[in-house]
Amino acid sequence: MADEATEFWDAFEKETGEKVEARSIGEWFKDDGLGIWGLVIITDKSFRFKHMPSENWLFSLFKKTSKSSADREKPVDIVIPRDELKVEVAARRGLFARLMEPAFPHFTVRRTGEDKEYVFSADPASGLLAALAAIAAAKS
Repeated sequence: MADEATEFWDAFEKETGEKVEARSIGEWFKDDGLGIWGLVIITDKSFRFKHMPSENWLFSLFKKTSKSSADREKPVDIVIPRDELKVEVAARRGLFARLMEPAFPHFTVRRTGEDKEYVFSADPASGLLAALAAIAAAKS
């Protein structure tokens, strides 16, 4: 399994020409409020969300059934260049609030000059949220 993951990330970097700096499993909340699970990736040049439909048992644990389930079977590839990236990472809250909130904190990204916001959640242990916070701080 580790070899397959290494091959995947090597192929990703070769295909995009970008170096992966942080990555996580995450969820994109579409306009209808329903989430799609995929990979949230920060490279040296962009922010990316990549959903690849599969029958993987792990992803099936997180699937929500809905009328729009056909949309979940389509690949999604959201790419925002880092120099156009605006990001808001939710501040850490107290212990009680964290116990009552979803396990993966939410964050919002958008492209400079556009009103469309994308809401995501990601595993805080992955380092992705820290990388996003650093990007946001560098732009302040």
